[in-house]
Amino acid sequence: MEEAGEFCKIIGDTPRNRVLEFFIEGREMDFGVGDVAREIGLNRLTTYSVMKELVHNEFIIPSRKVGKGQLYQLNTKKLEVTMLIQLFNKVLQKIVREYKPEVELEV
Repeated sequence: MEEAGEFCKIIGDTPRNRVLEFFIEGREMDFGVGDVAREIGLNRLTTYSVMKELVHNEFIIPSRKVGKGQLYQLNTKKLEVTMLIQLFNKVLQKIVREYKPEVELEV
């Protein structure tokens, strides 16, 4: 399994949170189950199970079909999702504030 992102390090490194983090990072795009599984390092069965639960709870929604495959996207109209996006953005802001370049460039 891939190393957890900063978001998962804060809210918990679970398959569900990894899938949510992936969709929050790519919130403008849609993805198939296989794409999600490959990118976050989970097996397809686990990813499918997690995504089924997230669809049921309307955190992610079906977006379109490509061939026989269904693509999904983050449901940004759901209040809980917008709150998770805000938290994700706060985590990114914290990372940027704490970032110190290893080498300073002379101008």
